[in-house]
Amino acid sequence: METQQLLSIYPQATISPRPSVAKNMVCVAIDVGKYMCIDTTNLSNRELSLLELLTHTKSSTTTGDAWSEFLTGRHTTAPQTTAKKLQLLQFRVRFTERHADRSQWLSAIADTFEHVLHCAFITADSGYLLLTEPLTDTSADLASLLALIDNDFYTNTHLFIGSTHRSSQDLPTTFALEQQLFSQNQQDTIVTLSSSLLPFLVNQHQPELQPLRNSLSLDSDSQQLVRALYQTQGNVRQAASKLFLHRNTLLYRIEKFERCNGLNLKNMDDLVYCYLLTLGQVINQVEK
Repeated sequence: METQQLLSIYPQATISPRPSVAKNMVCVAIDVGKYMCIDTTNLSNRELSLLELLTHTKSSTTTGDAWSEFLTGRHTTAPQTTAKKLQLLQFRVRFTERHADRSQWLSAIADTFEHVLHCAFITADSGYLLLTEPLTDTSADLASLLALIDNDFYTNTHLFIGSTHRSSQDLPTTFALEQQLFSQNQQDTIVTLSSSLLPFLVNQHQPELQPLRNSLSLDSDSQQLVRALYQTQGNVRQAASKLFLHRNTLLYRIEKFERCNGLNLKNMDDLVYCYLLTLGQVINQVEK
């Protein structure tokens, strides 16, 4: 359903760059970095049912689920736990079978990980796992584990690896932010906070970065050069292999980039700076 149609049905709704954690709010992702937030306090049962049907979500978490109610802002007090560290993993799953048992799938994914304190669905197709120890698996290992679950349940699952906390009180704010970061990446099976945060921050500061971007010569070859060096931590040999270039050819392009822009891509500060501006260039092209 189109945004304007939803607004006509729910005129009290607001558009926000991030999902609200306020009590009785249902937030629907309508675009990259845009959410429609609907206060359900004064809605009738029929209007609530329509909202669930339109958004394919449940307007509230399971009754008595203290962790879900805390994470989504319905309760302000965190459940008691003796855990010294807490890490949130968020999942997004598509069931290809109409009568799939979500509780069995949730049990299966919870059994896949160690140190699971709690797990739950927040909507019909998304939810979280709360761990008491940080994950140490690589992205490749996690993707393999998800592939096994998807093969058993005929599902398509994506996972977001969130930050680790020593206090549970910060979890609701972090949960909302990481939901937003997760929603912006619909392609990768495993999405990490570290890979999502830079594009998010760049997108939030497009007007300020545009003059800096305009000052650089960032054609498609330069963008590929910068990204390859960044992804290989500045390793010239690996970057050359990634670009299918001879090492000397890559060194020549690095020197040419420095002559044109006054920035040395072998210097990590200069490389990160150029990479940030390259991210902005990619975002602009996607928006067009």
